[in-house]
Amino acid sequence: MSWSAFRPVFSGLFLLVLLPAAFALDVTQTNPLPAGATPNATGTAATGGAVTTAATADTGGIGQTLSDMKRYFTITADVREEYDDNINTTASNKVGSFEEIISPSILFSYPMDNGTFDARYTFGLTYYNKSAQGSSYDQSHDVVLRYNHAFSDRFNLDLRDEAGYHTDPSLLTSLGTVNRAGGYYTNTATAEFTAQWTPLFGTVSSYSNNLVYYEDQAVGNGQNSDENTVSQDFRFAFWPSVTFSAGGIYDEITYFNDPRGYSNYTANAGLDWQALPSLSLGFRVGGSYTMPDQGGSSESPYASADVNWQLGERSRLIFSYAHTITPSDVLNSQGQQSDRFSTNFIYNITENITVNLDGVYTYADYTSDLLSSGPSFTENVLGVDTGLTYHYNQYLDFEGGYTLSDVSSQESGRNYTRNQVYVGVRGTY
Repeated sequence: MSWSAFRPVFSGLFLLVLLPAAFALDVTQTNPLPAGATPNATGTAATGGAVTTAATADTGGIGQTLSDMKRYFTITADVREEYDDNINTTASNKVGSFEEIISPSILFSYPMDNGTFDARYTFGLTYYNKSAQGSSYDQSHDVVLRYNHAFSDRFNLDLRDEAGYHTDPSLLTSLGTVNRAGGYYTNTATAEFTAQWTPLFGTVSSYSNNLVYYEDQAVGNGQNSDENTVSQDFRFAFWPSVTFSAGGIYDEITYFNDPRGYSNYTANAGLDWQALPSLSLGFRVGGSYTMPDQGGSSESPYASADVNWQLGERSRLIFSYAHTITPSDVLNSQGQQSDRFSTNFIYNITENITVNLDGVYTYADYTSDLLSSGPSFTENVLGVDTGLTYHYNQYLDFEGGYTLSDVSSQESGRNYTRNQVYVGVRGTY
């Protein structure tokens, strides 16, 4: 793809979209995507879903607020009634169904000297009143681990891991296929080391690994994958509120049973600006060199930007954008040139009422450089979730919301629209 082909996609400017609060213990969800981050298969940055000061998110990434509850354990349970108008994510012959969803979760939070350890397990069970795929039940499992250690006020190590089993595709995390393709396992592991070597000079080093494995062998032959990302960031503060940053990102993805994938090298530089104590902004620009596994090479521009605005004690707005190479579930593709926008908005209207809006929009350009066969094409993928929660007391919440999943592609067989509306109650102890 030529440098002149780089352009922001205007549709993303209308995005204020939300990662669903369903089954999440922490309503604040995920950290911002820092400037310079490289979204990967999870839709998070190069750190594989662990949103950190270095390079993603999580992403439904690994939430930053696992330790918000000030005790050793917290138990929650969600009970929901939902209507889904396209449970099989098809373009025609849609099947709609009411669903009953139960999701208990337990969180352990253990503070230690100069660090914390957190672990959370969530189980989900969904009953379909009408199913066209032979089973009336689906289940999911999600395990999140995090260990953070401060060696001193200048050196910090953050380790995170999230493993899960799911059956539903999630456009909000950009992980796996965009269409429903059966049960699949995922694991995202991240390590990040932050160092402030002098009052003005610091570094952030990170590594992430993403694994995806499908139960259906026919699907897994083309989708089972292993992605590794290494990021190094050098930062120099030349003004009290402005920091210059330069670094590099190496990202490679390999498919176990399919000769596709790529290795991508990115160099970037930019600025971070602490405009207000509650408002930070950043941007990066640079270039990428991509080597598809099936031969050849291509150059492309790289750009990213982020906004992190703390609107109150538990309210915030996070926006991020990145133009880069990301993995794809299209079988004849080595990867995709993506413009990806993501937003997380949480606002406490009153002490008892919270609204949330989260989501991801991706404009994907499948160029001839990244296709092993067939003509070039483009694709728009949008995931939106918005909802309202009424905090009755510290033990009981009532919630309702709407989720939109939409894929508009020039490649046949991938297009669909899916609407989900839900109401529910959550108990916390």
